[in-house]
Amino acid sequence: MIENKYDVVIIGGGPAGGQTARNLSQKGYKTLLVERYKSFYDNNFSSAGMTLEPLKEFNLPTKVIGSYWKDITIKCTEKEYDWFGEKPKGVVLDFGKLREFLAEESVFNGGEVLLGHKYVEKRVVGTEVEVDLLEAETSKIKTVKTKLLIDATGPLRKVMYDSKEEQPKMNLGSGTEYLIEVDQKTYNKFKEKLVFFLGHKWALKGYSWVFPMENRILKVGSGRTHLKSKDQENTDKSTKKITEKIIKEYIKPETYTLLDIHGGILRYCEGLNDTYYKNNVIAVGDAISAINPRGGEGIRYAMQSANLACDYIDVYFKTGQENFKEYEKQWKKKKLLKWRLSEVSARRMYNRYSDLQVENRVEFFQKHFSIDVLIDSLFNFNYNKMLSRVFSYLWMKLKYKFNNKEF
Repeated sequence: MIENKYDVVIIGGGPAGGQTARNLSQKGYKTLLVERYKSFYDNNFSSAGMTLEPLKEFNLPTKVIGSYWKDITIKCTEKEYDWFGEKPKGVVLDFGKLREFLAEESVFNGGEVLLGHKYVEKRVVGTEVEVDLLEAETSKIKTVKTKLLIDATGPLRKVMYDSKEEQPKMNLGSGTEYLIEVDQKTYNKFKEKLVFFLGHKWALKGYSWVFPMENRILKVGSGRTHLKSKDQENTDKSTKKITEKIIKEYIKPETYTLLDIHGGILRYCEGLNDTYYKNNVIAVGDAISAINPRGGEGIRYAMQSANLACDYIDVYFKTGQENFKEYEKQWKKKKLLKWRLSEVSARRMYNRYSDLQVENRVEFFQKHFSIDVLIDSLFNFNYNKMLSRVFSYLWMKLKYKFNNKEF
């Protein structure tokens, strides 16, 4: 029995799904946001560090902010390198509060939210889609009908692909994060900075991190890239071991309480060659690899992909034209070159460089470039701006050598 009909049903209550529901409900469409967990605070995995720009870009309130940061530290195997800012440069979001806020915004604008329901399967019937949802508590199936179905299920892409369908080739990644409450003295050392770890001592084909939250809480984690699926269990053990090592040997808290352990996976399609639209299903967020392959940052890009998809959904409902191929073209136009450069950078940094090479490159960057250039590299991926600064530096150095006859 079909219980309700919608313009759009969104499967997945992460940033991409929540922003899609928020955006389309604001436009007046009848939306249903489906989240498999009973609370937006369950499966709360995201380091969620970002610059200040997304707060304005997506009109996010201060209540979703866990903390502000103004400094960055990169810890290599041998040495530590610091960049300092005079004022806040970014935030660490409370991921659960962000997801909850986006859902609340959707409800405020007339949308519906369904928690504790798992997507089972879809059936295309004429111009609409029937969707079966399993309620976790009762194991009952609820069936709804929609004009368009949104796959915001993240790296698994459960809605776009049926279980037997072959997906494109993926690069894999995995991460573990501990949420710990530390003593005030320890927290004060980390409360205004992001710490990244590179090198074989602190990371395994990836990087690790310490990010501050409010009330003496720190996010401590480690991520690894370029995995084989069969290695997942060993990888989880390795990232947990590294995370515990950072707590014990780097943070060195006088006391701490372990509040939560969570983890997540990344499945990234090189060249952004995902399926964006098929049979009334539109993919957003991680389902179209809207996550930077070098740093794993995804919240900002997930929400950007949602906004772009909503533009074409709006056109579809107003004109009846399925122009979703243009959605794919525009996303690739915005991101493909940056993502390709990040793919190359990630392979070199995480898989090819020795500890000494990593150390030398970080030391060079620390000596010659400001925190704003570092932020462009780590978060904004503004390669044109960054390369311009690098070439300016090299040109100035060349002129100095020429004037001082150092050739």
